Amino acid sequence: MKKQLVILIYVVTAAILPAISQTGSDNILRTLEGINEDVLKAQLGILASDWMEGRGTATKGDYMASDYIAGQLRLYGIAPGGDPSWERTGTGTTGSPDRTYFQNFTLIKTTQSENPLLKIIVSSGKDHIRSTSFESGTDFRVSYTEQSVETEAPVVFVGYGIRNEKLRIDDWGDNDLRGKFILRIAGSPGFLEDKMSNTGQVNLSRDAERIARQSGAAGIIEFDPSVTVSGSINRNPLADMAPAEGRPSYGRPAADYSLPSAKKPDSFLRMVISARAADELFSGTGFSVEDFILKSKKSHVKAPELPADRKIYLRTSVKTEIVRVRNVIGIIEGKDPSQIIVAGAHYDHMGMWNGYIWNGADDNGSGTVGIMTIAKAIMETGIKPEKTIVIALWAAEEEGLLGSKHFVSNLPWPVKNVRLNLNFDMISRYVSEKEPAKAYMVYSDAFTGFKAMTERNLKTYGIDLDIEFQPSSNPPGGSDHRSFVDAGIPIMRFKPGHREEYHTPDDEVETLDWDIMEKIVKIGFVNLWELANSEW
Repeated sequence: MKKQLVILIYVVTAAILPAISQTGSDNILRTLEGINEDVLKAQLGILASDWMEGRGTATKGDYMASDYIAGQLRLYGIAPGGDPSWERTGTGTTGSPDRTYFQNFTLIKTTQSENPLLKIIVSSGKDHIRSTSFESGTDFRVSYTEQSVETEAPVVFVGYGIRNEKLRIDDWGDNDLRGKFILRIAGSPGFLEDKMSNTGQVNLSRDAERIARQSGAAGIIEFDPSVTVSGSINRNPLADMAPAEGRPSYGRPAADYSLPSAKKPDSFLRMVISARAADELFSGTGFSVEDFILKSKKSHVKAPELPADRKIYLRTSVKTEIVRVRNVIGIIEGKDPSQIIVAGAHYDHMGMWNGYIWNGADDNGSGTVGIMTIAKAIMETGIKPEKTIVIALWAAEEEGLLGSKHFVSNLPWPVKNVRLNLNFDMISRYVSEKEPAKAYMVYSDAFTGFKAMTERNLKTYGIDLDIEFQPSSNPPGGSDHRSFVDAGIPIMRFKPGHREEYHTPDDEVETLDWDIMEKIVKIGFVNLWELANSEW
């Protein structure tokens, strides 16, 4: 088997090498000189500036960002690949349709139409019922409610909600969770610091939601014992805020975005509650959250069961509206227009909230600038590639990969013609200061020769980047590459490091590691150029 693999890698490499010699390594080296820290900073300094207002979906900043990206693609000489635009005259519409850089589409935005009501009910008998009401925006926040809800359900406490076979930890057990609310402590316990990667710890919340959904739970509730008010930012406002950051805001309204073609509304509820509301759930049990957290710093602690007399009543109503968003699409036409590689990144982020701007420099200003810089480098070769390369900057990734889902669902070519998706998402931070300075590359294992090609290119072009390769038949992760994986299209992506600034207002340009970003963009360009000019 090993011998067959070596032969296969040799065959793939042999097929690729002529393409490199044909285009000339000297030409590639000259092009690589244009990928440098100054070029990256110049673009990212605009895209992640306060003027873009966090690039929230369907906001002014979102449209400004897409205008800037389209302008850069035009500057590089990349053809537009979006919707047609008809020339308009004083007597009407004439001529042939010219394409724009924008693929426009609509989303359904769902928001709360009035303040939801939350009650914690404790009953110790038929005539002894205590009901405590809590205020929305202070003691609880309901996120992403797609439909009006009125429900009353028991609560199951799962501690931090860890399920990890390797560590032999299962906070969920075999309890029947159907129709119940799951309560978990936000974040991760201290004992996991040297047992699980930063990314794994960050993903505990997402993993807990997945388990709760699969178990048929009504919803998941998180609380941070150190934060009195639900969802508040536990630090002082910035001393030197831009005008946009200082605008009045009294909390980020819960909203959900969905494609009109999506299935029925999601009934699963996600909620954040305050320490005060959590204390009411634990009242009379003798359980100390502080003591639980303290013990969890040293080792895993089994979560106690909440009494069966605890229930949560929730009532919320919603309103819907149609909003318009747009992907930015450019086309570098190859000699064979039926063979297509899509190089993409999402340009949206989380907008503004409560006087702060979520500028999203790493997430995903870095990936957007990476793809734009690769597009510039391709044009600077002066050579028409063999395959067609689509440059795609996605909208609404933060709302559920909606931009890439719309693109893949409306391909202008047969899906079999799309040979590969190269996805850049958060490429400007090393995974951890404690771990070796390396990058993690996830790719579809159908590319048997991909590792050998990458290692050779790193050496040939002097790109000093240590890469850990992670081939997979079903590449994981919650970024836009999943839209392509679900359609059966192979992918390649660099797995990001979820640092402490992830999804906070602190994700600023000043925190970025330009070293890893420059190296990832360089190897991304060389690999893409090679794949676009070879048989595989």
